Amino acid sequence: MGEVAAQLAACARVWEQAGECGSGRAWERCWRSFPRLLVVLVGTSAAGVRGAVADLRLAAEGNPAVAEMLAAVPVGAARIEDLVQRGPSAPVWHPLDGRSGRPCGWTEL
Repeated sequence: MGEVAAQLAACARVWEQAGECGSGRAWERCWRSFPRLLVVLVGTSAAGVRGAVADLRLAAEGNPAVAEMLAAVPVGAARIEDLVQRGPSAPVWHPLDGRSGRPCGWTEL
C-alpha cells in the first residue's frame, strides 16, 4: 500500500499546483474538472479489499494535501479481478473519501 499512497501523494501535488501567474490550478488547463482517480488493486483478495481501502484512507489522513484532494476529487479503489469479471461500470469501486463503504460504479464516486 505504500506505493499506492505515494501515487496518491503525487496526484495531490498535481492537483494543488498553481496555474500560470498563480491563478487557478495548473490542471484546469487540461480538464474542466479534475478527473476521478481510480486505484486498481492487484494481488488483493476479496476479503482484503476493506483492509486495503482502510489503509489507503489512513495514509491519506497522514498527508494533508491528499486529504484535501480526497475531499474534492472522486477517488475509488477496485480489485483487478472484479474489474475483469464484472466490468468497470459495475459496483466494484470502493470510495476512498470516507463515506459509506458500499461499492459503487465509477460514475457514482
